Parts: sequence; structure tokens; C-alpha cells
Amino acid sequence: MNKYKKSRLSFDEKIATSKFDYCKNMKWFIIAPLAIILVGLILFCTIGFNLGMDFTGGSIMTVYANNDGALTQIDNRIESFDINNKDDYNKMQEKISKVLSSHGLNASVYQTTTMEINDLGVSGQGVIVKYKNADGAKTSEIEDLNKEIKADLVKEFGYDFITNGESTVTNGGVITPSASSELIMKSFIALLVALALILIYVAFRFEFTSGLATVLAIFHDLLVTTSLVLMFRITVNSSFIAALVTILGYTINNTIVIFDRIRENTKSGKFDKMPNTVIANTSVKETLTRSIFTTLTTFVTIALVAIIGVQDIRDFAIPIVIGIVSGFYSSVFITPGLWAIAHKPRKKKIKQQDVKPEPKKAA
Repeated sequence: MNKYKKSRLSFDEKIATSKFDYCKNMKWFIIAPLAIILVGLILFCTIGFNLGMDFTGGSIMTVYANNDGALTQIDNRIESFDINNKDDYNKMQEKISKVLSSHGLNASVYQTTTMEINDLGVSGQGVIVKYKNADGAKTSEIEDLNKEIKADLVKEFGYDFITNGESTVTNGGVITPSASSELIMKSFIALLVALALILIYVAFRFEFTSGLATVLAIFHDLLVTTSLVLMFRITVNSSFIAALVTILGYTINNTIVIFDRIRENTKSGKFDKMPNTVIANTSVKETLTRSIFTTLTTFVTIALVAIIGVQDIRDFAIPIVIGIVSGFYSSVFITPGLWAIAHKPRKKKIKQQDVKPEPKKAA
């Protein structure tokens, strides 16, 4: 009968009664992240990031798909492409890639969009293509080359058969390397400001040791995420920076819940004569179920976005997926142990009225 009752323990009860010591085993949990960060550091020093156009500079073109065949009615030599059809979309990409290759360039990103061409009185689907500029090219040289590329795209799609055919291909502009450098600087400033505000908030809300442990955990998550991005050659662009800032929020979310429980347990008086490791372990076990389900819910949602989304969305979602897992790992297996090491219990002051005067000795 007792065995049957034990087997019927709920998930919460199994975690609460677990004898696993999160603080004692922290040294083993640190090994895997350190190995990942070390590999990332080696890759950073050797091959560097797979930088996107936001950081290297590049150009943008948009090509009309003529999806409804409106221009075909004007000249039947013009093809019609339905970009919702995979074969048509791939065919458009091949044509665009052919033109770029003839100029020694490669497309970095393809996106679908809608276009309205007032000169021709048509509107419909279009394809945005982004490509990196030639290394060392001046802005004037890039602009001249883009004019040639635009003219070649107009010819490739047969839009030169009609008057004002150039309207079917639009030049979205040039991102210069100087603008990219400014973006990098602003991105790092944004991250540093976010870290500083988090440290101030947690230190004020809880205590300085909690704030310090949180910031160290955040550094862990950012470094692990960045290292895996380096390892899997994921494109680094402005979306990646936005993802890093988002990861800060996910990391602090789980960590704050644990620290809030640590504070409650510390104030309760039940653990006054017990070491910090007992308080930390108990607090983790009491909040672990909530952390698991919250992380799983977010993970599944973002993972689906990463799988079915377009390239720009994937560049944003994949680092967040990595960060969610890393954030859960650090908040449960690393941060409580750091708090247990750094926290020094405050000595309770004895109130004056509670001190009883010693009885006078008889003469």
C-alpha cells in the first residue's frame, strides 16, 4: 500500500522530495557552458561572425512578380510568377541570382512583399532581394553598379518590352559600412544599458548579491547564445541584437521567481540556522515546476516561428530559442549556487527593550 502511494506522487511532490543538490553540483553544470564558450571564442578569433548586411553594408532591390498577368496582356513575352507557388518563387530567385552572379555578387536574403506601380497602373506581389556590396567599393561605385543590376533585372524578366518597364524593379537603397558601424555601436550601448538597469533593479528589489548573480547568469546566456550562433554560422544582423535584448528578459524572468522564493524563505525564520545551500536548493525545488512549464510554453511557440517563418524571422527566432534554453539552465543550475556562495546572512539586531537587565548581586 505504501509503495502504491509513493508511485502516485504528483510531479510537484517528486521534485519537492528530491534529494538532488543543485548547489553542490553547480561545478559540474558549469563545464558544458564553459566548453561551448571556449569553442565560440576560438571561432571568433579564427573565422569570426557570419555578419549580415546590416553590419557589412549592402543593397536592396525589389522585383515585380506580375502575379496576375496584367503585364502579360500588354506583351505576351512577359512571364507571370505566383510567388505563393514554390516553383514560381524558386524560378524568380534563379533569375535574380543569375543577374547578381554576372556582377560577382550573391543574394543574402529573399523576401516576399507587395508592390504598387503607379506608372503602369498595376499592383501585386514582389520579391525583395538583399545582397552584400563588393568589398572596398565606394558609395558612388555601388550606386553605379546598382543601376546596371537594375537594368539587367528589367531585361531578365522581359519588362524592357514595355514602356516604363524600369518601374517594375525598384532600388531600395544602399546600406553603407559607416551606417553599419553606427548600428554596432548603438547595439552594444543598448545591451550595456539593459544590463546596468537589470543589476540596479535586482539589487534594489532583493540585494546586491542577487543582482550580481543575475548579471553573471545573463553574461552566461549571452555568451552561450553567441557561441552557438558562431558554431552554426547563423547570420548576425540587427535582428540578432534584438534577440539578445529579448533573451535578457527571459533570463531574468526565471531568475526573479527563484530569488523571490529565496527571499521569502530567508525571512520566514525556518532556515535561520541552516546554510545558504539549503535555502537555495529548497527555493529551486519549490519553483522548478513553474519554471519548466513557462519555459516549455515559450520554447514551443518560438521554435514553431523559427521553423515556419521567413529568413528574417528565423534570424530573430533561432537565437531566442537558444537563449530560452540557456536562460532556464542558468537560472536553475547556476544562479542559486552563485547566490549561496556570495550571500552573507545579516545578523539580527537585538532590540534594546528585549534585553533584560542583570539582577544586582547582594552585597
